[in-house]
Amino acid sequence: MASAAMSTWNKQGVETLSTEQEEVKREDIQKRTHPHGIRRKEILGRYPDISKFMGYHPTSFFYIVGVVLLQLFAGTFVKNSNGLVVFLMAYTVGAVCDHALYVLIHDATHNLVFKSTFWNRISLLVANLPHVFPSAILFRFYHIQHHIELNLPDKDPDVPMDWEAKWVGNSSFRKAFWLANFAIFQSVRMLFYTHKVPVGKELKWVIVNWVTNLGFAFGLYHVFGLKYLFFLLISSVFSVGLHPLGARWIAEHYPTQPFQSTYSYYGGGNRVSFNIGFHNEHHDFPSIPWHKLPLLKKLAPEYYDTLFAHPSYTMLLWDFIMNPKWDLLSRFDSEKLRTE
Repeated sequence: MASAAMSTWNKQGVETLSTEQEEVKREDIQKRTHPHGIRRKEILGRYPDISKFMGYHPTSFFYIVGVVLLQLFAGTFVKNSNGLVVFLMAYTVGAVCDHALYVLIHDATHNLVFKSTFWNRISLLVANLPHVFPSAILFRFYHIQHHIELNLPDKDPDVPMDWEAKWVGNSSFRKAFWLANFAIFQSVRMLFYTHKVPVGKELKWVIVNWVTNLGFAFGLYHVFGLKYLFFLLISSVFSVGLHPLGARWIAEHYPTQPFQSTYSYYGGGNRVSFNIGFHNEHHDFPSIPWHKLPLLKKLAPEYYDTLFAHPSYTMLLWDFIMNPKWDLLSRFDSEKLRTE
């Protein structure tokens, strides 16, 4: 994961900040072409000015602070409310804020907020505070592996484990249960992930993440009470679960349409999600920060307008759960289809 910690230069003389070089290195080891490598090379060859989109966006840190404060402020409205109000507020407001923070965590993971890796890690810690559960540093570690080992079972930590996919199957109830508890399943999956594990400096940052989040949560509990803390926790669960914005975990890589390694979404949800729907664009150029991804699509429309993109998270959520055609095993089959 060294490429995530410093900028490097590729063969085309373009400085990259994130995982591009590690993806290329893994091609030789895996004996396969990385799903996004060819398109990246072609686009840079045709539109070299796209390299100017790569860089840091320190303004993202101000968004992080603003959304964190908004979420903490929202909790004060429900600390004395009944359970129904807490759930409704968490689903309609809290989940939106928490999801936005996860997206900003995603940009900081790729070192796109500050030039300094240290300050990108600090950005992760700050954005993770309202989520209660400490996850940002581990997300950083495993998400880099996801980019490098995209869609490879047992190597891409984003791919469900065999037992997980078979248990869920194509049952509507189990698919809904799986998505509602996505954070739990993801955490359990990481317990069995052995391809790479955090050690040394990375492990120390994981410990810092735990101490920071749990200490912050303990302080909030003493100041605002248990119901306030519950609001924050359930908001976090909704934001990555059974929620229209939570459908993006399905939208990004699960083949619920004609096969692609990655799928984008261009609906209105991007307005409250810092353009996370531009996911093909992101995997092609992980060194481009969120605010310039629409410019990438606009400059190279022949590469992106020809790909399938989800028009609605809500429609996708319904179709994935209710249509027996779609299951988690399709993620296993995707790599086989791509290489045939």
